[in-house]
Amino acid sequence: MALLIDNETTEKVLNIPDAVEAMENAFVQLSKGNAAFQPRTDVLSPVEGKGELDYYWWHSLIGATLDPPRLAFRFVSDVYSWRRDTEGKLREVQYNVEEGKSMGFVLLFDSANGEIIGLLNDESLQHARVGATAGVACKYLSREDSNTVGIIGSGGMAKVYLESFFSVRELDQVKVYSPTISHREAFAEEMSTSLGIDVKAVSSAEKAVSGADIVATCTNASSPVFTEEYVSEGMFVVDTKSSEISPKAETMFDQIVGTTREAYLASEDYVVGQKNLLDKHKQLHGKRGFEMKEYATLSDIIQDPSKGRGGDEESIYCNNRSTGIQFAAICDLVHRRSVEEGLGKEIPSEWFQQDLHRSYS
Repeated sequence: MALLIDNETTEKVLNIPDAVEAMENAFVQLSKGNAAFQPRTDVLSPVEGKGELDYYWWHSLIGATLDPPRLAFRFVSDVYSWRRDTEGKLREVQYNVEEGKSMGFVLLFDSANGEIIGLLNDESLQHARVGATAGVACKYLSREDSNTVGIIGSGGMAKVYLESFFSVRELDQVKVYSPTISHREAFAEEMSTSLGIDVKAVSSAEKAVSGADIVATCTNASSPVFTEEYVSEGMFVVDTKSSEISPKAETMFDQIVGTTREAYLASEDYVVGQKNLLDKHKQLHGKRGFEMKEYATLSDIIQDPSKGRGGDEESIYCNNRSTGIQFAAICDLVHRRSVEEGLGKEIPSEWFQQDLHRSYS
């Protein structure tokens, strides 16, 4: 029997400390050769729409773990439309069939027998898997006495990042900045109450990161929000998008660690139709991919801690990129909890199976 699990069910059964533990297990397995993933695949195709640029964008990830035996296939199938707002600025609208709707799903398989066991909406899972990975990175790469956090961004991703940090470090103070005053103030009030620590809204990114042991960039920015003057001794920084960290800032860190060394970026091989679509896509979305890197990965450091932090004074930047094992870990956790609590909508497994011995006569 397969379970259809929506975002509301995921939010009911998932807590971040358990997500961080599940994610750590996945990266431990990756370090031992007991997990694998396929780099993200992107396919772009132009469509007629309402904006200056409208195109269909498919992107997908695959990841598998041995214990438990799970494979997750995550895909997004949406149209993206870039339009000018009342101030003349380009804004992105993402939709599936109609505005306000999106199609992002994860198919979860039992790799012991090939059965499909879950079909999960991906929005809540997306936040959890990225934030939980940041928590694992924080555990292995920040100083053990780290107790202050600076966050740029105040949305859903920022909440999960902070909850993940809180699960691995004893935090005393958090400073948060985002351009909209009401958003950062609401974030500070909500997280102060839920975590029982001092969370303050501040008026600039510089104030948020100044003196912080742990820094997180959790924005939708296509240009840097963390620049070279923000790097300080002993700091641990983890991003959400590589475009958030300036190229000059990257050169200032003592060490860069990645969740993967694999490159991913939509290429002309994946573009259907217009040759200039890829260039415009890259221009609007910023630096969405990166070339193959020689730095250590998180799984390398889990396997051999000597490759990690070399001292309290060392500054480290974690490039938090997509790996399919993140979805395998999070989806297995959500699926197990949903089964235990009797949640989700059951779908007969035989709907997905074919009889190989049926007659064609």
